[in-house]
Amino acid sequence: MGVRRTSAIALTGLIAAGLVHVMGAAAAGAVPKERMVTVTHGAVAPTLVQGEGLGSVRFFLIPTTAAGKSGPAYYMTGTLTTVAVGLPGDQELRSSNLTFIFGAEANQIVVGGVSLYPSSSATLATGQQTIRPVIGGSGTYNGARGYVVSTNRGADGWTHVFHLLR
Repeated sequence: MGVRRTSAIALTGLIAAGLVHVMGAAAAGAVPKERMVTVTHGAVAPTLVQGEGLGSVRFFLIPTTAAGKSGPAYYMTGTLTTVAVGLPGDQELRSSNLTFIFGAEANQIVVGGVSLYPSSSATLATGQQTIRPVIGGSGTYNGARGYVVSTNRGADGWTHVFHLLR
């Protein structure tokens, strides 16, 4: 009986120690570190618009700058596709497929998601923000995840603040 009791106590101790180790590791990883990257560019005008209403696509190629970085080949390219029209407040829903390139083609952050837009406008109203998910990245941003807050600053262009989790 003494051996069984000692074995049970030892096993309970090992299980408890394992749980503390696993719970401590989970707690340590529960709050990922955030890296912020700010990108700006001038006012937006689509490079091309195909179609009207539901299914219309707006294409973009826009030179950008990233805070604290310089050099050639900083740009954003992508599309906005209208996926729903006639929404309350004369709005429509547009799905985004945006790629931000940082200095070299290999360094990219890909953004997706949907946002509400005024039906009669090519872009968000001045002062309006939208939040979209970061769905991946490559090079310096390999495995990127998080979100980006994009703000239309009117004649002063746009600011995109990436909140990247590590």
